[in-house]
Amino acid sequence: MSSMPIPKEQQTAYQRWEMSSFAQADQAGAVHSSQSKKKDTGAASSKIAEVFESVRKEAYAKGLQEGFAVGMAKAKETAHEDKQNFSALAAAFVDALKVADEKIEENILELALDIAKAMLKAKLKADPEAILPVVRDAMHYLPYVQKPARISVHHEDARILREQLGDELSEQVWLIQEDNNIERGGCLVETGANQIDATNAVRWKRISDALGQKNDWLLP
Repeated sequence: MSSMPIPKEQQTAYQRWEMSSFAQADQAGAVHSSQSKKKDTGAASSKIAEVFESVRKEAYAKGLQEGFAVGMAKAKETAHEDKQNFSALAAAFVDALKVADEKIEENILELALDIAKAMLKAKLKADPEAILPVVRDAMHYLPYVQKPARISVHHEDARILREQLGDELSEQVWLIQEDNNIERGGCLVETGANQIDATNAVRWKRISDALGQKNDWLLP
């Protein structure tokens, strides 16, 4: 059988149809194959896009979750530091208030002592008989009276004692001794075995020491 192609004018009608059909079929197959390839390529591209989008969303969600976890950890750390700083600030504030209160109390007590001292000095000047209870208290604290027994006072207070307690002191064999170095309102009681300093400065020192203050009677 010859493989040479038969000229168209020599082909029968069947041969012409058959050849045309094969050509059309080949052309249609080529077109179909091209369309299938395009369709497959489009489907593949769509699938890849879907995969990329899925990966992107997953990565975004993971990143968001990790970022939130890191942010919460940092927030907790910052909150802890802020709490410690606030606690330290509050403690310092309380200590400052305590120091301020103590300072105010000390100033108030010092002022009260100054006022009391001024009032007491004014009373001693205004009340000549203020020496009487001072002398009686000093004598009362003596365990017993041993001769020689004497009471040293300012000369003006000595006059008051002689006028008010002269007979009582004479019976107990007390000698009234004038000493202008002793301020009015105070006295110094001495016996053979004991001595009681009831001068104004010493009595005031006992009061200020009991209150934890350094308040000198001689200072204004």
